[in-house]
This record gives sequence, structure tokens and C-alpha cells, in this order.
Amino acid sequence: MVRISYLQLKEEDYEKIFSIFYKVLGETDNKDEFNRILFDLLTPAERIMIIKRIAIIYLLLKEIDYRMICKALKVSNTTVNKYKLMMERSEGIVPVLKNMVRQEKIWLFFEEIFTHIFYPGRPGINWTAAWEMKLALERKKEKGL
Repeated sequence: MVRISYLQLKEEDYEKIFSIFYKVLGETDNKDEFNRILFDLLTPAERIMIIKRIAIIYLLLKEIDYRMICKALKVSNTTVNKYKLMMERSEGIVPVLKNMVRQEKIWLFFEEIFTHIFYPGRPGINWTAAWEMKLALERKKEKGL
């Protein structure tokens, strides 16, 4: 758990500091630079915590079963329920992730069509590659990752 000082910042100071934070993160152009900034700012535990939070919300939006989320991310059912409730009033991350899920569903649809066209057992198809593609698609549908 993060420890925060009991001494409170003035609202105007908080706004100035937040604008600096936003500038630092908002003006990064590539993934490597963004990663370096996050690695400098966050401890390993904080990075894992943030990644798991985002993944929980993402998987909930994909309508993955609670137990699968708990098992895949090694979190408790209570944690998943907490983020399910948080999603109802979220105005920041949920719309962004909904857009990502919508785009992914389109790609998943095309993958399904592709898998049905080049199914395992069809003459002239590499059966090993076709089975791997089919199993990967089933895994994506079941686990969401």
C-alpha cells in the first residue's frame, strides 16, 4: 500500500504538479520512452499493480468469466468484483478500453473466418499450422488474452 503524507498540498500546487506529470507522460512519442519514464517513476510492485488493474477491467469488458480472470492474473474474486463496481462510474479508462475491445472483436471475427477457410484437414493446408491457429483462436475466446 502506498503511504501518503498527512500534510495536504494546496489545490493550486496540486494542479501545477499534475500538469507537470501530464506533460512528462503526454509528450512521449514512442513506447520505449514511455516505458523508461514509468520504470523511473514506479517501483516494480506499483507497475504490476497498475498492469493488473488495467487487465482486470479489460477482461471484464470482454465478458471473461470471473474465475478465469482470477486464475490468469492471480487476483482474488473480491478484487475483480471491486473493479466491476468501479467500471460502472468510470469515465476515463473504460471508454478507452471499450474502443479497444470493439476493434479486437472485429479482428477476432476476421480470424474466425480465416480459421474456417483454412481449417485443419483441408487438402493443401499445413495441418500443424492450421491446428495451432484454431487452438490459439479458441484460447483467445476463452481467456481473452
